[in-house]
Amino acid sequence: MTLGRIIQIIGMIVVLDALYFGIARDSMKVEVLLLFIGAVIFYLGRSFEKKR
Repeated sequence: MTLGRIIQIIGMIVVLDALYFGIARDSMKVEVLLLFIGAVIFYLGRSFEKKR
């Protein structure tokens, strides 16, 4: 497993946490913030994958 894939998985986990905060905790601001952070982390990992 490459570094890019690991970073992508971390991004997906952050997005799943965002879904949890949105549904269970009813916190829209935290949900949107975590969605943004997760997407940035995912695309960072994707850019590492494209370099190879």
